[in-house]
Amino acid sequence: MTEEKHIPKKTFPRWLLAGIVFTGIASFFGLGAMLLKAVHMVSTGRGLETYRTFWLVEFNWVSFLVLCGAIVFALVIALFLRLHEYLQWRSLEKKYGSPKN
Repeated sequence: MTEEKHIPKKTFPRWLLAGIVFTGIASFFGLGAMLLKAVHMVSTGRGLETYRTFWLVEFNWVSFLVLCGAIVFALVIALFLRLHEYLQWRSLEKKYGSPKN
């Protein structure tokens, strides 16, 4: 008989996972705060005032809101394409059977 060799699984360190989750939550709240500030600036009529980003690029609040809208639009399109691909795979597996069978 052949012996099965036990290959240890590589585990993801919990502290690294906690750091990624913490960074994601902080980024989400940071983006939310910047969106609120942009909406406030535009609603008070100061949407075309420029500010400098971290990389010293001049940007204005209206452009920031347009950029956020474009990102949301791109994510919706990507989700639609992913759903379409999933439905096609499911149709093929239903018609021809899954590769596991």
